Amino acid sequence: MIDIQPPVDPSRRNKTRRLEWLFSSLTAINCFIVVITFAFINGSISIEGILSQWPFPLIYFIEIASLGIIGLIAVGNLQLDVKSNWSGVPWVCSGILFAFVILGAWTIGFFLLPAMILCLVTGIFVDRRTGGEIPLHLVYFVSAGIAQAVLVFLTLIG
Repeated sequence: MIDIQPPVDPSRRNKTRRLEWLFSSLTAINCFIVVITFAFINGSISIEGILSQWPFPLIYFIEIASLGIIGLIAVGNLQLDVKSNWSGVPWVCSGILFAFVILGAWTIGFFLLPAMILCLVTGIFVDRRTGGEIPLHLVYFVSAGIAQAVLVFLTLIG
């Protein structure tokens, strides 16, 4: 069977691509600002104060900052309008951030909400541009959030 799709307007595709870059960049910036702010609030201004937060807060801070970077790398690797494994990465990053938003609702969670939403919107834009599978990526989102929540609970009781 031949799949005939109407031609996509290149200017619309470029606009979507710019929005993907903007949203993923804002996600990374938000993640870094939140991590730096909470590291200094919970520790001291010195490196020793930040390192004294080991193991759990520092591990979570590294994870949150890494999610921003990984989301940005994923968007960078999605240059072409083809389906790629990278198209699910913003959904996974958003799901993990969602777990932090829910579990840290009274502390760090509220401040990560913009990053989570921007990352999710980036995933939606990527899927619409590349013809990705939004239902499958929604499963990625939920699964990543559940996995992160389980990991947090295991570290708390372990």
